[in-house]
This record gives sequence, C-alpha cells and structure tokens, in this order.
Amino acid sequence: MLWTIPNLITMGRIVLSVIFFILIGLSGTHGMGESPILAAAFVIYIIAAVSDFFDGYLARKFNQVTVFGRIADPVCDKVLNLGALALYAGPAFALTAGGVDPRGAWEAGLPSWITGDMITAFQPWMLVVLLSREFLINALRGFAEASGTPFGAKWSGKIKMGVQCFAIGAMAYSLAFQPTAIWCNFIKILAVWTTILVTIYSGLEYLIKARKLFTQPQPE
Repeated sequence: MLWTIPNLITMGRIVLSVIFFILIGLSGTHGMGESPILAAAFVIYIIAAVSDFFDGYLARKFNQVTVFGRIADPVCDKVLNLGALALYAGPAFALTAGGVDPRGAWEAGLPSWITGDMITAFQPWMLVVLLSREFLINALRGFAEASGTPFGAKWSGKIKMGVQCFAIGAMAYSLAFQPTAIWCNFIKILAVWTTILVTIYSGLEYLIKARKLFTQPQPE
C-alpha cells in the first residue's frame, strides 16, 4: 500500500518543495518581473499546492488511505509552506539601507509596519507566529491523544492552510510577474495579513477546544 498513486503524489510534493526552495534561493529578488527562475518557482509551487488536493481525493475515492499517507501528507504541507515562508521572511527579501527599492511606488509609500521593509511583505515575526501555532497545536494534539481524547482538525485549520497557500502563491506571482503593480501588491499584502489573522484565530480556537483537557482530572 506504500506505492499507491496518492502516496507517490505526496512524496512527489516533497521533491517539488526542494526544487522550489532551490529556485527561490538561487534567484532571490534578482530579475523580479522578468526572471525565468522566479516564474518557474511560481509554477512549481502551484503544482505542489494543487497536488495536496489530489492525493487526498484519490486516496478516498479508491480506498487507498494509508497510515503513511495520513502522517506524511500534513508533514509535506508544513515543509512546503513553512519552508517557503521562512525563505520569504529571510534576508534575501529584506530591503537594505541605502539600497535600491525594487517595489512599486504605492507599496514603497506604505507605513513600514505593514510590510516590515520586506519585498514580500512577509515579516520575520509573522513566521514566529505561524511556527508557534504549529508547535502549540501539535503539543495539544499529542497531550489529548495520550489522554484518550479525540483532537481532530477544525475548519479554521483547513481555512488557515488555504489562505496560507494563497498568500505564498501571491508572493511568488508578484515576484515573478508583477512586482510593481498596485493590484498585485495589494492582494499580496492583504493575503499575508489575512494569513496571520486566521492563524491567530485558529490557534485560539484550538486552545478553547483544549481547555477541558487541563481542567479534567488526569489518571495517576
């Protein structure tokens, strides 16, 4: 059951993630709007993100749900998205003092707290928020399962993943094709901040759900 099509798609997403990271690392902000490397990175990310839908759909449709798939699928998602966001929040996409600002005039004129002087508009502290949420939920889920309490995913978590994918896609598209377009920069910034707000809400929702775990008596 390991070598099923859904599992192969899941493993392929890891390969695509590595290729995406390499392309972003090689290009950075060089040639924004005209770089074939940035364009290829955008296409690779879209394929990887869409594959997340197909592996789960095919596994359910053909009754090929496996333990490996249930474990590997969310891990691959986190590697792809958190890895992408870690790169986009890195120094390669930060404006340097006295350097040339490659952004459009509209985005460059926004208050600095909105973009944090990041070309991607994704700031390092935002990555800390996302990582903290993931660590917290994993810890709560492990504690709940050890206590014999079901702790399944909530819809806010699924929405968070969808918004996160859209934000990464918007950043990749902006870098590759429209680095100075107002409409593209607006969507990029809106998607980034929506991701943070949904992430915070999702984390709070899981905390509320888990509060009974800390109030009920635990077995000796």
